[in-house]
Amino acid sequence: MTTLTLVKKTSFTVVSLATTMLLSICTPVRAFMFGTTGIEFDRDTSIDFTFEESHGGYQSSLWVAQAQSANTGYTNIAKLFEETQPSDNGSADNWKGTFGNAVTSENGSITQTFRFLKDQTYALLLWSDTGSGNPREQYVSSSTFMNSTLWWTADTQFRRDECGVAGCQLAVFGNFMLDYNSSDSFKNINGGKGPEQFSSLTMAELANGTQISFDDLDDAKPGTELDFNDFTVRAELVPEPVPEPVTVFGTMLGLGALAAARRKKKRGQ
Repeated sequence: MTTLTLVKKTSFTVVSLATTMLLSICTPVRAFMFGTTGIEFDRDTSIDFTFEESHGGYQSSLWVAQAQSANTGYTNIAKLFEETQPSDNGSADNWKGTFGNAVTSENGSITQTFRFLKDQTYALLLWSDTGSGNPREQYVSSSTFMNSTLWWTADTQFRRDECGVAGCQLAVFGNFMLDYNSSDSFKNINGGKGPEQFSSLTMAELANGTQISFDDLDDAKPGTELDFNDFTVRAELVPEPVPEPVTVFGTMLGLGALAAARRKKKRGQ
């Protein structure tokens, strides 16, 4: 496993963690967060991740990482998908990778289910080999505050120097548009909506199924906008089993009978 270690705490880190806690507390009905501030649920929750496509010359793998105690680091705990080669056919179609060709999973399924434990903080990490042969040469995180100079990988000391201390958004969440054949910006493709407007998911969006897409900074240039089309998956909430109507009715009858027996016993006394 590779651990991301926090170098030092700053006011930004404290604010980020406080914001994360505030969002999880203030969300109505069912407190949770799923986006650039982190991933956390107030009950054990399963999510299906389905691979869509990848682009770019890096060879990458997508992992779920779990926060260590006191948020001093994140440890990879589950690999969702990995590229066995950078693309299906070299630079064709913007280095396009599809499942079964350039992309696979440990069990060979295009959909992977991960169960997030309640009250635990997680992030998605896209690890990439940029040509060195090290599959974890560098990373981008779904959590903005992890894409900063405050974090590094324990085995390579790699840091996201491009994002500075404040970090930067390198993942988008929601029903956005992507155009792999266009050089236009993400904002223009989405009708003026920038990546900051795709920074979190609602429970309804998760229930209906929605996209998550990353930018690995492969083609990032000063003054240009990111395209967020390097690695795309679909996330969908796995419904929890609902008790059979007969079971519920039987339980209600049982409780009613028990209450009647208690009343009869009380009258007898």
